[in-house]
Amino acid sequence: MLFSVIYSVDVPAGTPLRNFTPPNVRKLWERTEGDAQYEYGHLEGRWTKGSHRKWAALLDRTQFDEFIKKVRLYAEATETLGAIGAPGMGFGWSPAISFTSTTDEAILSAYVTPIPETSKQGGNERDWDRIKNAVLSVYAA
Repeated sequence: MLFSVIYSVDVPAGTPLRNFTPPNVRKLWERTEGDAQYEYGHLEGRWTKGSHRKWAALLDRTQFDEFIKKVRLYAEATETLGAIGAPGMGFGWSPAISFTSTTDEAILSAYVTPIPETSKQGGNERDWDRIKNAVLSVYAA
C-alpha cells in the first residue's frame, strides 16, 4: 500500500522546526508552503511569531510508518472533506484520513490518502470505508 500525504507543521518562536520535519525530507518530500503561510500570530506568547511548513509526499508503508513515528501523529475518525491534488492522485479530489498530534510544542496535521495495491478499477464508498477502518485500526491513538 502507498500513502499520499499532505503534512503541515507550525511551531512557535524558539521551537526547532527540525523536531517535526519528516524523515528523508529532501529525498522524499516536496515543500509546498513556508513561513509566509504562518497563521498563528494572533495567539499569545511565543506563538505571536513562529514557523510554518507544508510538505507533500507519496510514501510506501515503511516510509509512512517511519514518518508517523518520528512526528508522533495518530489517525482520527473525524470525517474530512478530502484532499485536493494529493501526491499520486493527480489534480482532482481524493478521500483522506486526518492525522493529528497531542504535542504542546507544535500544531501538526496530515491528510493521508491510502492507495491500496489492487487490480480493481475505481471504487465506491464501501471500499473507502473498509480502507479507512483498516488504517484507523493500525494508526488510531
